[in-house]
Amino acid sequence: MKQSMWAGCVLALALAGCASGPKYEQPELGARKVQILTVDGYQFKDLNKNGQLDAYEDWRLPMQDRIDNLVSQMTLEEKVGLMFHPNIAVPADGHVVYDTQAELSQEAYAGPIGPGGNNQGAMGQGQMRTGADVKTYIEERNFRNILNNGIAEPTLFATWSNTMQEYAEASRLGIPIMFSTDPRHGATLGAHVSGKQYFSQWPSKEGQIGITAARNPELVKKFGEAVAEEYRAVGLHMILGPQIDVITEPRWSRNMGCFSEDADLTIQMMEAFMEGAQGENVGPHKVLVHLKHWPGANPHEGGKGNFTVYPGNNVDYHLKPFKAGIEKGALAIMGYYSGTYVDTLNVNYSPYWSTKVLYDQLGFKGAICTDWGVVGRTGPLNPRLAGKTTLKDNMEMVINAGVDQMGSETETQLVVELVKEGRVTEERVNQAAKRILQWHFILGLFENPYVDPENAAKVCQREDLQANAYQAQLESNILLVNQDNILPAKQGIKFYVEGIDAEIAKNYGTLVEKPAEADLIIVRTGVTEPRPRFGFGANMTEAQRKALERQRAIEAAKPVNIEIPASIWNKVKKLSTTGKPVVVAFNPSGTSIVLPQDLKQVVKGCFLTFDCLDNAFLDVVFGKFKPVGKLPFEIPATMKDVEAQKEDVPFDAPNKAFEFGFGLTYN
Repeated sequence: MKQSMWAGCVLALALAGCASGPKYEQPELGARKVQILTVDGYQFKDLNKNGQLDAYEDWRLPMQDRIDNLVSQMTLEEKVGLMFHPNIAVPADGHVVYDTQAELSQEAYAGPIGPGGNNQGAMGQGQMRTGADVKTYIEERNFRNILNNGIAEPTLFATWSNTMQEYAEASRLGIPIMFSTDPRHGATLGAHVSGKQYFSQWPSKEGQIGITAARNPELVKKFGEAVAEEYRAVGLHMILGPQIDVITEPRWSRNMGCFSEDADLTIQMMEAFMEGAQGENVGPHKVLVHLKHWPGANPHEGGKGNFTVYPGNNVDYHLKPFKAGIEKGALAIMGYYSGTYVDTLNVNYSPYWSTKVLYDQLGFKGAICTDWGVVGRTGPLNPRLAGKTTLKDNMEMVINAGVDQMGSETETQLVVELVKEGRVTEERVNQAAKRILQWHFILGLFENPYVDPENAAKVCQREDLQANAYQAQLESNILLVNQDNILPAKQGIKFYVEGIDAEIAKNYGTLVEKPAEADLIIVRTGVTEPRPRFGFGANMTEAQRKALERQRAIEAAKPVNIEIPASIWNKVKKLSTTGKPVVVAFNPSGTSIVLPQDLKQVVKGCFLTFDCLDNAFLDVVFGKFKPVGKLPFEIPATMKDVEAQKEDVPFDAPNKAFEFGFGLTYN
């Protein structure tokens, strides 16, 4: 790393110290807006600009001593700012918005604010809200935990992160920003982060269910290492994941973001990922995990609705991964949107779940954050409170329940008012601030929050990281059906494809334009039809709004059906009428699936794929790599079997098309 990389960066890595005192290893300091103090032969950042070494600036001291000293110097407003986790996304051009209104009025910035100009909604893809600028968020509201789901070329991304950190360093106490992100290592993007992929490309948009199919913990550890290295290279510090909900209810819409139906396999994969991402000591080169969704959000009644249910009295099964994650060193946990019938409260509003179970029983030492929009949009869920609480009331409830941070919220003045009105104690605010500041200190951000933009370009999609990612894609493919040993396909055959890039397919044989001309037909397809979306426009009349509410209620009342839609399956069946053998690959993206009853009468080969690239899939089809993937969940035989199983119990469908762990390979 070059000393000229930034002004004021101190490179002092050798052992130094007083002749008579203990010796310490001088950490690397990155300073752009503060002076460097030299005390006892060591260097420190004068973050509060007072010309003296304060305890929180002294990296030699225990972390808790530093945190206590810092919190004692913070104003109420500064502490409250830590309790919010809003969104600011790096825009594609890397432009830092200092004052949105000033830039708009002066037309100083011709482009939209945020990728695609998406300024609406709490969780728009890569979104950046209007008004989410440095002046408002960093200087006035004291936010120091920010979700960045934006996409930019690595050099621009890193430069943007550095500039944001400069503004934070220039503030009264110089508290750095901890940047989080949703998972963004899929072979293709499109979950919470959408756009061009600049990081190494692993299976699944959320990066978990596919890699579990490989049953390769060492590869999962390498995945965690890649996440840490590429995130830190561009200035990211926390992954909002992994998702450790256990897939016992196949109809839940977030299943493909999980690891497995098996709690023990989930733990094995989670621990391997954490070993790679957090390591033995988190430090300046690792990232923090943010386990979700507390307390295990899969077993929703019928796969949907507001409440999780436990007809098999199996709640402990869903807590197992959280227990293991806490023992492994997790310092961040996210509560979901749902509630449980224990107290008919959303889990974030529940003292039982957020304090008694998580802190008192499981011994969690970190901070709880709500899922995004829980406070502003979901509310406490209790029927007696429905529609009767304000945003301020909701904040009071979640804070007093034991939740430390609110995802996507920005109205800090409401919490300040709650303290001044005596509805929330300042001691509770101090507790939350101390839990959250662990993140910043353990990551080494107080010493150096800056990154090298040139290095970011070298690290992201580096050859070795990409090779490991491609290996994971290969291993993620699961072969379910191979009648008459139709696979592997012979090299050089004539074949027809649908749902596969023709330019890639041409590398594997003679591609034909008509199914009837082919020796083999290969189809990749999703497993769901587009669902209706219900957006409320700002200019809607009251009548239009009510009509849309009714339409949404009708849609929500429909039972969840996870069968392959007839419109998709009929296209495959039509191809089979040519008399040519068909190989189909289904790509589930939300719920689990129920396969067609006549699957083996229609196709000769069937795969499950998890958002891998076409060439990784075709490498398996054509035998360049033998399939090794095993099902991370069971596949019920019919929807009746799905409906007969209990939401909270694994492996209990009365009849199964394919057992958990099933997966073929080639002879």
